[in-house]
Amino acid sequence: MTVTVLFVAFMLLSAAIALVDWRRGWLLALLVGVLADPVRKLTPGTPVAMSLSIVAVYLVIIFSAQKTLQTHAREFSLRFSNLFGGLTVVLFFLFLAAVNGLFTFGLEGWKAPALGLFLYCAPIPAVILGYAYLQREEQIYDLFRFYAIVTSIAMIGTPLEYFNLPWRALGTVALSEGNYRMITGLTIRLLSGFYRAPDIMGLHAAILTMIGLIMALRSRSFRTAWVWMLVTGWGFLNCLLSGRRKAIYMIVVFLAAFLWRYFRRLSAVHVISFVALGLLTMFVISRVSAGEESSAYTQGAATTQDEIYSRLEGGLSGTVEQSGIMGAGLGTATQGAYHVLNESGVARLGWQEGGLGKLAVELGVPGLIAVGMLGAAMVMTILKISAHPDVPGSTQLTRAALFGIVVANVVEFMASAQAYSDALLTLLAAFFVGCLFATASLDERLAEATATESSALPRPLTSPVTP
Repeated sequence: MTVTVLFVAFMLLSAAIALVDWRRGWLLALLVGVLADPVRKLTPGTPVAMSLSIVAVYLVIIFSAQKTLQTHAREFSLRFSNLFGGLTVVLFFLFLAAVNGLFTFGLEGWKAPALGLFLYCAPIPAVILGYAYLQREEQIYDLFRFYAIVTSIAMIGTPLEYFNLPWRALGTVALSEGNYRMITGLTIRLLSGFYRAPDIMGLHAAILTMIGLIMALRSRSFRTAWVWMLVTGWGFLNCLLSGRRKAIYMIVVFLAAFLWRYFRRLSAVHVISFVALGLLTMFVISRVSAGEESSAYTQGAATTQDEIYSRLEGGLSGTVEQSGIMGAGLGTATQGAYHVLNESGVARLGWQEGGLGKLAVELGVPGLIAVGMLGAAMVMTILKISAHPDVPGSTQLTRAALFGIVVANVVEFMASAQAYSDALLTLLAAFFVGCLFATASLDERLAEATATESSALPRPLTSPVTP
């Protein structure tokens, strides 16, 4: 219980700091989100509410930054009016889906659609938060450094679990006998480390790998690049040990998206960095493949074209056949909804794991189309943003890197929407979306800040000085 008390005290301290400085509060919220999983496993009964600890700090951040968020929300709606209009339509279908969920579960099961509605709406302020947070380009790299340090330390739990260290803070939450994935001829032990599930650990490892790669490419000398290369290799190793192929393919999607937008600007230094990172990745794969037990992780990473298609399709066709055009309402495919339902309500939950299937069963086909239209408008916008060359205060490298991270998260959502039941992953993904949109105005923010500084400087006297 001592660990739990200390964690609650740290969470309250983070909330107090967020009231004074919401930007530092956001960094502390990320740390709270990482610490919540091992503390939950060390707390008797492994209370589910502890995984939502970051939400408490997040709400304080929104309260603290409300004036800033209102100002930037107005700016966002004017600058990207097509997205704002599409979001309004999606919110309308969310309301209909919530009502549909009440019909599915009954009034006694109102908590399930309410939970679903909250999970859909909670990331929206995080987008504006990211848009307001990024006033200077260097701030995103400060965030990357902070996340890389915290996550690299947290990933130590993965090899500790692999070597069977007996500690309740390790492994899948509420699962004492291990977590396994069975493939023909293979049995893979899924590792969570300090995180509560292998999917969540794998996604954090993938994001760590992306950040390490970005920072290595940004480094101008090997003196600093080698540290980030090691971070990249460390993240990729944990992707393999998670046993979740989706984490590895998330990195592949990131690389494809990033190179698509930045390939023409690659310099000789960038090419050398890519070659070094490729050799490092091959070394990690070869070392993991060399062990009799660990080789299962590299063998299990293989997939087929049909598997990829079925993952991305996400059970859409089967969902429409079973639930109809309007779906079954919010809550039916919400991860964790079984915690707030009785037995009859749990029996009505869906089986959908993919993003398209989840949206179809909860929002219905009309809602899915509305989300698709909003997504198309968003893609068109970020394609323009990521293709823009360097301008004062903003580089295409940053825009292309954030573009790759956002695209990788979207594809990951399509393959496994359940992973985004984790509040930290969801809010962080939404935050990166806001940061990407903010890069479109960094040159204007720099000019405004420069003008403000110039006006604050003491002006020369216009009259002679007299004794």
